[in-house]
Amino acid sequence: MGRLLAFAALVVSAAAGASADFAYVRTVPAGSEVVIVDARPLADCREKSLAGARCLPAGEFLGPNRRLPDPRDILWLLGTAGLTGRESVLVTGGDATERDFVAGLLWVAGQRRVLVLTQPVARALDGAAAPGRERGMIREAVFETPMRDQVLVLRDELRAMRPAPPLLDGRSEGEYWGETARVARAGHLPGAISLPAPRLRPPSDPESAKPLLPDPSEGAPVAYAHDAYEGLAYLTLLVAGRSADVRLYAEGFAEWAADGSLPLDAAGYPERANLPTGPVESNGPVANVFAGWLAAAAALALAAFAAGWWIAKPRAA
Repeated sequence: MGRLLAFAALVVSAAAGASADFAYVRTVPAGSEVVIVDARPLADCREKSLAGARCLPAGEFLGPNRRLPDPRDILWLLGTAGLTGRESVLVTGGDATERDFVAGLLWVAGQRRVLVLTQPVARALDGAAAPGRERGMIREAVFETPMRDQVLVLRDELRAMRPAPPLLDGRSEGEYWGETARVARAGHLPGAISLPAPRLRPPSDPESAKPLLPDPSEGAPVAYAHDAYEGLAYLTLLVAGRSADVRLYAEGFAEWAADGSLPLDAAGYPERANLPTGPVESNGPVANVFAGWLAAAAALALAAFAAGWWIAKPRAA
């Protein structure tokens, strides 16, 4: 409890500003050259965006179950948008989590400067609006700047850290206390402090946001959320919005909880959802063919049974 109160006091009393190379801004910077990245769905970006914007939807960076692909694939994808990493980038979007995820990914990838526009694209549009530019199918540039991979912490690395670092949990309080769950185990990582992402959303004036400065004597904290998508968005809130010196366990609670040998605080085991009892819908051509085979096999079996019954039936003399 004492550690939690001390941490909360630091949140309230800190007074440093956001880092110049990763920060929230209220408006498009005037008189400076920035490459605009639109994180909205591709259809929305192509229809209308800020003039010169490049479409980089959040979904294009995510694999199955919202996992991050290999770093080489991420850097190649950034190259298809013409990014080298040396540019100053302004990330905009409609949904705050989508926008912050793309901004956090760009920063971790090594983008020299990343600014995050707090107002939605629709509000920022003016007479210079134009359709966004879709990325190419092949690489237009080579992303050259080194990744900030020191920011990321892997699960086994986190498990082996001694002493254990301070942990920040960016999920909802309900998930933190195990009252709600999106995976088979509920709760939070041992010793983690609940600091939900919505509490860190930047106010109308990002410069007035009080930064988050953990106690340096305990080392740099490690932040996590549910998965990589929410985790990188949480990292943006902490670093760009609060100037926090943090590292990120990107795969988050979903990966940790999937390993039953790893400990949890406030651990819970939600009941599994009931399996569907109705007919299962087809999932595509392969499923349709398989269903047809089953139907044909059933029809043949029924015909064979009927034929056998008819042959075996006693005949009248």
